[in-house]
Amino acid sequence: MADTGPGPTSSAAARATGRDTPFGAGAPLGRWVGVPVRAHWSVLLAVGLFAFLLATVTLPAARPGASPAAYWTAGALTAVALLVTLAAHELAHAVAARHYELAVARITLWMLGGMTEIEGAFPSPRADAVVAAAGPLTSLGLGGMLAGTAWLVGSHGLVGYALVWLGVMNLVLGVFNLLPGAPLDGGRLLRALVWWRTQDRDRAAVWAGRVGHVIGAVLIGVGLVQVLAGDATGAWSALLGWFILSGAASEEYAVRAERLHGLTVRDVMSPTPYLAPSWWTVEQLVAALPPEPSRQPVVPLVDIDGDFVGAVTLATLDQVPVGRRAAVHLGHLAHGSDQLLRTGPDQDLAGLLLPLHLRGGYAVVLEGAKPVGFVSDGDVERAALTKRADASRTGGPQGADGAAPSTT
Repeated sequence: MADTGPGPTSSAAARATGRDTPFGAGAPLGRWVGVPVRAHWSVLLAVGLFAFLLATVTLPAARPGASPAAYWTAGALTAVALLVTLAAHELAHAVAARHYELAVARITLWMLGGMTEIEGAFPSPRADAVVAAAGPLTSLGLGGMLAGTAWLVGSHGLVGYALVWLGVMNLVLGVFNLLPGAPLDGGRLLRALVWWRTQDRDRAAVWAGRVGHVIGAVLIGVGLVQVLAGDATGAWSALLGWFILSGAASEEYAVRAERLHGLTVRDVMSPTPYLAPSWWTVEQLVAALPPEPSRQPVVPLVDIDGDFVGAVTLATLDQVPVGRRAAVHLGHLAHGSDQLLRTGPDQDLAGLLLPLHLRGGYAVVLEGAKPVGFVSDGDVERAALTKRADASRTGGPQGADGAAPSTT
């Protein structure tokens, strides 16, 4: 299990969509030290899986001779105890965040671990590092305490071995989360270190995200090799790697979104997009295209009233044979308006960032049904760089968290 959390805007986004947890519906577990704690339904899957493996494989192999009922009882209690220690890891993040007067929205437990959603900007690299380190240090401390307790009571029986197993799992949890890649706690520590050295939190977050990509890819590769070798537990490693990859990407997008705070689509769009009537042929459009249309790889189509009805890409036009271009109408080639990303001129630019990336890198800007502009991911990136340069010249902030999650 790993401390694998969402990007900095996930907390607000989850509440805006009415979700109990960032992953969907969850069950309340009360308030622990004043922090709401919820469990996603996938926790039941994880607890059941650990209980099954302990009761049928681990405990019988390590301590043979007990009854099936004893194995199942010990396995179930140990699996629940693991969940409690996982919650302690997350509570440590929450307590440390409160020390720096940061609000903690909630803690979520799920099948791959836990997540602490912290709202607000870290005041310093030191605060970032302290909050990140609190979780792994707690897990390592619990691991040592459980191992010591097992030594005192003796590890020959089921109870003693269960304590040893819990101690080892917490030690593994603490060490794994110190890997230096976002969204793991070690990635937060790397971010804090680079932030301290460069005084540039944006650059620090990007570095942590890049290392997170490498860690996620390695875990996926190792997991796939395990599966191909007949070890089904490799699927768990691959799933964890995939989630780390997703978390790292979310971190990088959150940094870019922060740079765009306060800008709207109107601020960056090309206000006079090149349009074409939907009844034109490909030949007519090719003849009428401006000399350098590369900044607008999509041509919006309009009907006789000037309303948007779809779009064609330059790549699609190029695929039509020259001999057929006079006979093929644009309306027959058009992507439907539901397939092309549409936005309004007053849309917050930060909110457009991820949809723009996922939907091809460009969008048509509509006021009502009328196309009034065109925006590409290049336009957005240029705006981010310009705003960042302006902030550097004026001495303004170069990045802040909207919410700093932790991942276990």
